[in-house]
Amino acid sequence: MRKIAPKAIAQFVVLGALEITVAGGVSFCLIGPQITDTYRGIAEIALTIILFYALAILGFRSLQRLAPLRGGQIPAGGVQEHRAFLYMLHFILVFNPLLFSRLLPFPVLGVLLRALGAHMGKNSFCAGLVMDPPFVTLGDNSLIGNDAMLIAHVIEGDELAFLPIRIGKNVTIGARAIIMAGVTIDDGAIVGVQSVVRKGAHIRCGETWVGCPARPVGGCLEDQEGNVKGQNGMA
Repeated sequence: MRKIAPKAIAQFVVLGALEITVAGGVSFCLIGPQITDTYRGIAEIALTIILFYALAILGFRSLQRLAPLRGGQIPAGGVQEHRAFLYMLHFILVFNPLLFSRLLPFPVLGVLLRALGAHMGKNSFCAGLVMDPPFVTLGDNSLIGNDAMLIAHVIEGDELAFLPIRIGKNVTIGARAIIMAGVTIDDGAIVGVQSVVRKGAHIRCGETWVGCPARPVGGCLEDQEGNVKGQNGMA
């Protein structure tokens, strides 16, 4: 695993300090004259946290727009590596604690993921964990089940890469499934509960994949007695 460079850490610290200072100052100005002494401290802390996250998201998206982190392999020592380090620091220290907290209702989580750069279609919901939202695309009417994970980064030894995950329309990803970097899932596909889809896999339109590692299943299912059933459940 590569060591995050001091330059990236210093830049992140300066940006974070500026954001929290502005958030605290605005909170003090807004809350101070309005709230009695009894609740003033609590109100100021709460508003400071909200404003800090708003500024952190704005700062992160601005960095991505001005100095974008591109998908693919990240060579060592280059500009893209520096951008990758800044990206990683934002998620490790700021955004992941919120995403991992499981405190956000699903609609609010969807708003946050979109704010962080995820492309989510209409009527699509996430009840799991989307890591690397800028590298995730989710089509209309798709569902990410409870505790499922989408991981668009690769960190293996000295290898560092960000490979987009593309999910089509009307896709269902089962609870606790894991979708690895570079996976493409076409419209109408299903990923079974607790399945693990390997890096770079391509799930075709309408297919159902299950298992660890996940593989496509055929058109027939067997019940517990071993009788073959069609997809409609009729013998």
